[in-house]
Amino acid sequence: MSPSGRDGDGQGDTAIEVSFVERGDLDALIEPWRALSTRSLEPNVLHGPDVLGPALAAFAPSARVAVAWRGAAMVGLLPLWMPRMGFGLFDRLPTLFSNEFTPLGTPLIDADRPVATARALLDAVAAVGKGLVLPHLTLDGPVATAFAQAVRMRGDRWSLAERHDRAALLAATDDATAEAEARARFDGGIRRKRRKEWARQWRRLIETGTITVTSVRGAAARAAFADFLVLEASGWKGRAGTALVQSQTELTFGENVVAALAEHDGVVIDRIDRRGQALAMLVNFGVGGHYVTWKTAYDEAFSTFSPGAQVFLRASARFLAEPMVTVVDSLAVADHPLLSHMWRDALAIGTVVIGFGSPARGARLVALDIEWHDRIRRTARRIRDRWFS
Repeated sequence: MSPSGRDGDGQGDTAIEVSFVERGDLDALIEPWRALSTRSLEPNVLHGPDVLGPALAAFAPSARVAVAWRGAAMVGLLPLWMPRMGFGLFDRLPTLFSNEFTPLGTPLIDADRPVATARALLDAVAAVGKGLVLPHLTLDGPVATAFAQAVRMRGDRWSLAERHDRAALLAATDDATAEAEARARFDGGIRRKRRKEWARQWRRLIETGTITVTSVRGAAARAAFADFLVLEASGWKGRAGTALVQSQTELTFGENVVAALAEHDGVVIDRIDRRGQALAMLVNFGVGGHYVTWKTAYDEAFSTFSPGAQVFLRASARFLAEPMVTVVDSLAVADHPLLSHMWRDALAIGTVVIGFGSPARGARLVALDIEWHDRIRRTARRIRDRWFS
C-alpha cells in the first residue's frame, strides 16, 4: 500500500510516498532513518533507530511503521500499534508507539515541508483506520503544529484527550550570554531555602568520604550502565520487582539501547561516586541538542544527603554549560516531587486523538475514554500522595 500526498505548505509539489513497513523489516532502513533523525523538525531520540528499534522489538513486535519518502530521502516515520487506551471501552485505534520506557511520542518529520509530510502520513493511516492516537506529544512543538494544520486541511477532527506540564531544562546555550541567562533562570527557579539545604547536604556528604562527580560517554557509558543496573536493583525498584534486571525483556532492551547509542555519542551517564562506589546515577539520551533524562537511581542508605537531587543538580550544570544542548526533557510525571522544584521550565505534553472524516464519533469517544481515565488516575495519585506518603 502506498498512498501519496502532495506538498500542501506552499513549498513545491514534490510527491511524498508513504508505505507501511513491518517492524522486522526496519533494519534495512537504518541509514535513511538515522539521517531523518538528525535533520528532523523536532528531534526525538526515543524515535530514532537506536531506541525505537529495540523498543518495538521488546514491547510491540507486531507494530507496523508508516514511512514517508520524497524520492530516496525518508521524510517521516510513524510507528503504529493498537494498545488499549484509557479504560478500553471503545474500539482501538492506530496509535503512535509510546510507553513508559519511551514516553515522548513526537514523531520524526523532516524539517523541510513538514505539513505536506504530516498530511501524507494522515492520508495513509486514514486508509486503514478510523482515527489516530498521538500520545505523549509535545503540544507546543512544531510537529504538533504541522499535524494540526494537516488535520484542518483534511477536514478531520482534532481532540485533546489529556494535557499536562512536564519539567524541562531549557538551555539555549548558543553563546555565552544565553548560557549565563539560562543558568540564572535555573538558579533563580530553585527556592532559596531548598537550595541552601541541598548545599548543606552536599557539604555533609563530602565529609563522609571521597566524593567524585563524573560524566561518561561512548564505551565508558556501557560499563557505567552495568553499575547503574546494580544500583537500581538495590533500591525500592528492586524491592518492588520493577528494576530492569528483574525482567529479561526490559534488561535486554536497556542494554541494547545503551550499546547502540554509545556508538553515536547519544548517551551520557552522570554519576556521583563515594569511595569508588556508585552513590547516584542519571542516564541521559540525546540527539540534535535535545536530551531526555531516561533513568535515575541512588543508594538509599545515603538518602539523608538527597543523592538523587545532587546528581540532577550537577547534571543540570553540565547541560547548561554544553553549547549544543538546547532542551532537556525530564520525561517525569506531572508535579514530580523533585524536578517540579528544580526545573521550573516545562513542556506541554498531551494525548491527541484525530478522527478521520466527519462526524468521527468513534474517535471522539476514544478521546473521552482517555480523558476520564487520566482524570481518575490523577485524582487517585493526589489522594495517595496526601494521605499515604
